[in-house]
Amino acid sequence: MVVSVKLEEYGFMQDTNYLATYHHPFPPSEPKELCNTDYSGPHNFEVFVDPNVLKNPWEYSTMLNKIYIDMKHKFPINFSVKNESLDQLYVRVMPMFAEDRYFQELVFRCICHEQLQDSTNQDVSELVAQHIIRCDNNKAQYFGDKNSGKRLSIVIPLSSPQPGTDSVKEFFYFVCKNSCVGGMNRRPIQVIFTLENYNGTVLGRRVLCVRICSCPKRDREKEEAKREKHENPPVKKRKAERKLPPSTDTVDRKLPQSPDAVDRRSYQLNVNIVGEENYKHVLKICHGLMSSEILKLDGKNGNDAPFRKCLDEVNVLMNRFSE
Repeated sequence: MVVSVKLEEYGFMQDTNYLATYHHPFPPSEPKELCNTDYSGPHNFEVFVDPNVLKNPWEYSTMLNKIYIDMKHKFPINFSVKNESLDQLYVRVMPMFAEDRYFQELVFRCICHEQLQDSTNQDVSELVAQHIIRCDNNKAQYFGDKNSGKRLSIVIPLSSPQPGTDSVKEFFYFVCKNSCVGGMNRRPIQVIFTLENYNGTVLGRRVLCVRICSCPKRDREKEEAKREKHENPPVKKRKAERKLPPSTDTVDRKLPQSPDAVDRRSYQLNVNIVGEENYKHVLKICHGLMSSEILKLDGKNGNDAPFRKCLDEVNVLMNRFSE
């Protein structure tokens, strides 16, 4: 049996007689388990998103396993199983919040988009209007009801691949945004694809992250850059320590390491001394220091010349007060 894909303009025609005419019953309306872990299962169940090409209305990030798409734009999902007989196999499509703290909460449309007057709700029931995702397969069945606390999901019978292919392609589109108030409220979501038999036993599971937004390319690039920065943080360069020049006070108090190592550098002391007696006292201290250095050098090789010059200048200043 080959599924016929109808690419109608965002409409949805529910075949109410399908359950009565289809020779196998559908799985239970509610999933038997809640899980968002990939599981290939005995049939090696795989789910593929077509790669990004020019003019596609969606962006797919292989790094994040995430699709970015605006409302009402259809995108294909490819389902593949390694099994000769696909009889009585179904795919359940169920949105869930990605963060653990919202894991148990139901995902449904905002109040604005849920209204039957909305253009996306033509010819659909109130229960179907609650779903954030639609499928173009006219055999799809919509289960769940947020008002009674039953999780929303879509179940489609899995058909055999078309000749020359190894996968079945189904088209979906979203009818609400992550940013809608009263619905997803900016919370990230995932779509869980589970392969089930008519008893609802899970035979495979695949997870696809989703962002329904107005600028798919911008948001994809932004989130990929954020992930790369998190996984490869930039190396912080340590600032070179500034070495301050030694203070004059430090130089003045530095003593020579040996008798032959004599500091003969001159330092200008521009300090106003308050009080005549204090000024005379400073001159006497300087006179004593210079005289002591001259005595230690004892005229060796003229090394005492800078000290004698300083001593002469001090004597001149002292004589001015004795006149």
